Amino acid sequence: MKISLTLAAVFLISVSASQAQFKDPFGTTDLSSLKGELKTPQVKMDTRQAVPLDAPVDPAEYNVGPGDQLGVSIWSSAPLEYQLMITPEASLLIPTVGVIDVRGLTLEQVKKKVAQAASRRYVNADISVTLLVPRKVAVSISGFVLDEGKKEIYAVERVDDLIALSNKFPSERLTVDEYAQQLLQLRRGTSDRHIVVRRRDGSMRHVDLVRYRITGEGKYNPYLSEGDNVYVPERKDVNNTIAVFGARMAGAEFEFVPGDSLSRLVSMALGFSETADPEHAYLSRLSVDGQRMDTLRIDARAIAEGKAKDIALQPGDRLVIPQRPEMRQNYRVHIDGAVRWPGTYPITLGSTRLSEAIRNAGGLTTLANLKGASLLRYPLPDAPSSDMLLTEQLLSRRTALSLEDSSYYYAETTLRLKREEVSVDFYRLFAEGDSTQDVVLRSNDQIEIPPHTRTIYVFGQVVNPGHVDFVQGEGYTYYVEKAGGFTNDARSEDTKVIKSRTHVWLDPGETTMEDGDLLWVPKEVTYPTAHYITSWAQIFGIIGVVATVALLVQSF
Repeated sequence: MKISLTLAAVFLISVSASQAQFKDPFGTTDLSSLKGELKTPQVKMDTRQAVPLDAPVDPAEYNVGPGDQLGVSIWSSAPLEYQLMITPEASLLIPTVGVIDVRGLTLEQVKKKVAQAASRRYVNADISVTLLVPRKVAVSISGFVLDEGKKEIYAVERVDDLIALSNKFPSERLTVDEYAQQLLQLRRGTSDRHIVVRRRDGSMRHVDLVRYRITGEGKYNPYLSEGDNVYVPERKDVNNTIAVFGARMAGAEFEFVPGDSLSRLVSMALGFSETADPEHAYLSRLSVDGQRMDTLRIDARAIAEGKAKDIALQPGDRLVIPQRPEMRQNYRVHIDGAVRWPGTYPITLGSTRLSEAIRNAGGLTTLANLKGASLLRYPLPDAPSSDMLLTEQLLSRRTALSLEDSSYYYAETTLRLKREEVSVDFYRLFAEGDSTQDVVLRSNDQIEIPPHTRTIYVFGQVVNPGHVDFVQGEGYTYYVEKAGGFTNDARSEDTKVIKSRTHVWLDPGETTMEDGDLLWVPKEVTYPTAHYITSWAQIFGIIGVVATVALLVQSF
């Protein structure tokens, strides 16, 4: 009997050891100890690059064939290890055992058959068989793929691997852009639940890649063997889909396959989301003529967990899973200005009031200008798109206003979309204790409490524009005088007070001057002589026309 190199190495080690366990390598030995002593088999291995796998090879699924390299180990008193290749006739030749026919067998069946054959010669020996290097096989693919025809792949690769290989970039035929466009069309139009594998013996296997991705079961995405022909059909959604809407984890619409059930649909959608309410789901089914839709209230969770009877689906069925509103969101407000700790603070939806938020920020400082404070609210998201703004602006112009009023309304609406001001009087709330002003806050509200400036800013047609110290009770003329008075070009009768909080323009007689207000003095409008000549010419022209009409009327 030929002794392998591994056994020889073990023998030398055992002899040279100071306390050798094995006095006679051919006599009675402790088999479990011997296995522990043996190192990696010193056999010549195949040098081909390892095949990337999505999971270990399943011996019950893998069909062996010519070219597979198997490792056969016989753990007896004289351990033997062989690296063997299945012959083109689908035979496995094991020295000291004989020839074993493995045609049409799975790897699991080969393991059993080799063990039975070897045990007749090696009684009480442990016999193991493992796949060392898978063979390559020639298969064909047709249908909705980029590159049809015969392909060479490893026998441990599955149908989805062959499809991916058939959709690789063919640089000699397409540009990168053309390839990307065709690949996008393939992804949208390729069926992934009606793929067919036709074997050499005429049998057929149906492939369901959706269920394979969900369950990982190889029967939905089998290994390929010599002579297999894979057909990938085009996806046909008309009257051939089932869908799940609402609070699901993934997916929405799937191709229908006979045998689909509600529990299978839920599994393909990866179950329910955290906010789902599957106990109150309903199944809708449209009649064949499309004129009637029946609905059935169901407990989708009980069906998915096997606690209630499953429901067979039909093409076009729709499962709707209600969603519980998620109220645990990041509700917060931002406080700027004259508070002790400016920043962002969490609030409770529908209950946190303005005074509570100010207390959380440490309260007001002595510099707080309550009459200039404001509460701003944003009607659109933090980053509204230009389309959203345009839509709101167009909707706001659904009116028959004059040109001047329409322009003004448009400007105000645009400003409102940027921010809305909440009507609240900070002075009445915090200085006078008026609780009617203690409004309930909403998420993303902005509270701005400016510090006292103690000035009035005067600008426009005054001699010395700039800040003028605020004096309680003084009117606008006081501040104009402090700024050097009106210039010769000032249009004093149109002087405006711009309120610091609202930035509303008011006539001086409509308000009192308050800390932080602005005072605007416009300039007298002057025109060149040509403007006046043109204007008087138009006036005289109108008078001439009127006089002519009057004479004509008098003559009649």
